[in-house]
Amino acid sequence: MTGTAVGVSRPADGAAGPFPHLFSPLQVGPVTLKNRIVNSAHQTGFAAGGRYTDRLLAYHQERARGGAGLIVSQATCVTPEYLDLWNADDEIIGQYQALMQIVRPHGAQYFAELWHPGRQSYYSGSGVEIYYAPSPVPLDSFGTHWRVPHELEPAAIREIIAAFGAAARRCREGGLPGVAIHLAHGNLVEQFMSPLTNQRTDEWGGPLENRLRLAREILLAVREAIGPAMALGARVTGAGLDTGEPDELDMLEMAGTIDSWGLLDYFDVTMGHYSDALNTARNIPNMTFEPGLWGRYGKGMKNLVSVPVFLVGRINHPQVAEDLIAGGSCDAVVMARALIADPYLPAKAAAGRVPEIRPCVGAMNCVNHLTHGDGIRCIHNPVVSREGAWGGELPPAAASRRVVVVGGGPGGMECARVAATRGHEVILLERGRALGGQVRDAAKGPGRAELGQITEYLAARCAATGVDVRLATEATARSIRALQPDAVIIATGSRLPAGHLPAARQGADQEAALPLIDPIAALNGAAQAGRRVVVLDEFGDWPGMSVAHALAQRGSEVELVTPVMYPGMALELTNWRICYEQLSALGVIFHPVAEIAAVHGNDVVIRRGFSRAEHVIADVDSIVMVRVPVAQDSLHAQLSDSTFEVHLAGDALAPRGIEDAVYDGQRLGREL
Repeated sequence: MTGTAVGVSRPADGAAGPFPHLFSPLQVGPVTLKNRIVNSAHQTGFAAGGRYTDRLLAYHQERARGGAGLIVSQATCVTPEYLDLWNADDEIIGQYQALMQIVRPHGAQYFAELWHPGRQSYYSGSGVEIYYAPSPVPLDSFGTHWRVPHELEPAAIREIIAAFGAAARRCREGGLPGVAIHLAHGNLVEQFMSPLTNQRTDEWGGPLENRLRLAREILLAVREAIGPAMALGARVTGAGLDTGEPDELDMLEMAGTIDSWGLLDYFDVTMGHYSDALNTARNIPNMTFEPGLWGRYGKGMKNLVSVPVFLVGRINHPQVAEDLIAGGSCDAVVMARALIADPYLPAKAAAGRVPEIRPCVGAMNCVNHLTHGDGIRCIHNPVVSREGAWGGELPPAAASRRVVVVGGGPGGMECARVAATRGHEVILLERGRALGGQVRDAAKGPGRAELGQITEYLAARCAATGVDVRLATEATARSIRALQPDAVIIATGSRLPAGHLPAARQGADQEAALPLIDPIAALNGAAQAGRRVVVLDEFGDWPGMSVAHALAQRGSEVELVTPVMYPGMALELTNWRICYEQLSALGVIFHPVAEIAAVHGNDVVIRRGFSRAEHVIADVDSIVMVRVPVAQDSLHAQLSDSTFEVHLAGDALAPRGIEDAVYDGQRLGREL
């Protein structure tokens, strides 16, 4: 085992470039990593029936091609029961061998993360759904459902230890250079480590030595199975974040004990668990969290243990990574979403091409798809999940064509960028004085500024690929035809329609009807909404929540009325958890499953919960109506009889969001 125990990591002799620490090699036990970038273990949703699929292999190949020094598999269950990837029989040996043939040519190492979730995961095996834990401590998972696990008998514990050893043996026979054991994120081993979830009185519970017994027995079994020629690491928690959980000093004591066993070649420091939405939000921090936020916990661990320390925590830029390593917080950085957004981040950073890196903005679309049973996606990298068909370099066009793109939002810019990269002559027409479309407004919402990086990136790539961008240009059917295009992409987006209350609902005093404020004007402060404001959010997505948040921050008393089951229902769960807490702290009052029934002077009458009973919100100064968006697609109809191709993209095709707009742009840019 090797590694610097304390102090600042130093770049290897001869390391050069803007990030010398990040791109120096690192020795991890018997394995040499070519750089300090680790593609974190993370669920993809691309495995099936416990097996690797072509889709998952292509996903890993793209990250290896992009230059990561180490790729760690998604959590792989050592019994055939949980999630979608299992190491429970010898069929996986051949899959590991095939995987190494894919990643090895690119200089990447590949470790398998072995794991058992205990009470915390989703059952995907056959038979009766049941969960196991050290003690029958109930779990309220994400506030959506509860379960009481079965307390593991000592014989069953021994079977799980043996399963880890057998799985490690398969990793060795599959030709993998290393194995990682998951001791964190609230999974089975950590459930034994924490007195909150381990209430046993036998040899597996009570004092620290007993609570660490499962971790020790598993690591001993794994090391015996893989021998000294493979690296062995463990993912551990830097500190519990809830009352009663082991704190930073407790976790340092545990890590020091584990290190003293002499079994590990590295520690991978993480935070949070998956037992509730708040901890999941901390574990996968969104754009409201500071990049590199867990540096102090990595530094504490690095100053204690005798082997290299890896660190997670919204490390979304090579400079953040360089600073963490140079500052002594870790020896290597662990990235998941940054390499989802741009798997070529390592290669681009090493070559000094930082402006070309597609930034991860912490939008959480990746997690949103995963929790809804889909494979992961990215809000502005549509290649994710489609690596088998779209991975690698963009193919050149068979012949150069003149392409006119109308609309400079994310869909239009992505189409223009892709088409120009493939060799087409591209003219982009934007009626505004700046590119960005509705994203420029969305980024003005509290805590949403990083969305602007999406359109900043796309605008820069359009410029770099030679797109002829014409701002302050109102496109008409006539002006488009005058450009003599071969193909036209209508990416004119959507609009939030003007608010109005049906006449039947306004009551008798029409002359006293409250002012209806445009939601964008309310969001950016162009309109004064007054002291008491009702926000009517028709569809429960970011626009309504952001408007309510912005107004409340400025001191308005806000009541949010929505017909959906709960405010912000369309938000990804961890985004929702953070946003809901912030709005609640600002005093926003929520009325779910509600509608405006009438307006009488300054009183707004609502009906709630499918009831005909009425509730009055009194002394209101204005209503902000966030209505379902409408496609702006009139140009498409006006050009329908043209001799050139005409396509709709993004919200002009159907109002959806940034991710769908960028996908449409990429698809059309490839098809031209």
